[in-house]
Amino acid sequence: MQADDEPEQRQFLCSRCFQVFPEKLIHVIPHFNDDAREYVTTYRCETCWLPSLEETRTRLAGTEDWAEMLSLIDCLERHGVFLFEYRRGDPMPAVRALLEPAIDLLARGTIKLAAGPLQ
Repeated sequence: MQADDEPEQRQFLCSRCFQVFPEKLIHVIPHFNDDAREYVTTYRCETCWLPSLEETRTRLAGTEDWAEMLSLIDCLERHGVFLFEYRRGDPMPAVRALLEPAIDLLARGTIKLAAGPLQ
């Protein structure tokens, strides 16, 4: 297939450096939005995604705010990543203990969040 025959890739704006990248070079991660006061889906380039994920890990480690942790769980669930311990009603300290390992799985690429379909 020639380059002219290839479909055009979607372009995404990195939410950290504000540069545009093709979809194949974007990482979808949860990140806390101070204005919304909750975790939201963000798009990060190859340079920005790991530092941003580390910010998420650091914020999570430092919070005792259950609502904030629940917003991270909600953000992950919107991408099909479920903490079944939360769903079955385990106590929040037990659920919280699983959030940092979930961030580790994102960092290793074991879990990949998708940008989703065009609307």
